[in-house]
Amino acid sequence: MSTSKYKPSHLATLPESLDPAEYNTSPETRRAQAERLAIRARLKQEYLLQYNDPNRRELIENPALLRWTYARINVYPNFRPTPKNSLLGALFGIGPLIFLYCIIKADRVSIQTRCLVFE
Repeated sequence: MSTSKYKPSHLATLPESLDPAEYNTSPETRRAQAERLAIRARLKQEYLLQYNDPNRRELIENPALLRWTYARINVYPNFRPTPKNSLLGALFGIGPLIFLYCIIKADRVSIQTRCLVFE
């Protein structure tokens, strides 16, 4: 096996695509990848046969699309509260109220100062 002509700089790391450890996988990993590839190819072949069937009268059900649609429709059972979600909820829920309060307060103060100047 020939060695790569690429020599990493001391200022930059080796790109993942050139890392030999990425390609030197164990036989179990290669076997699992081959199984996944075979399953994917079989599913694709089955879908293409259904899609290109000239006598097809019904809709083709895509299980991945059905799961995605179900998750989009039923958001609350699938929702997981996280600190990021809590922060965004507070920002978009309470933030506009605080912003409006500051605008109204500033407007009220400016009206009061104008009234005092004219007196």
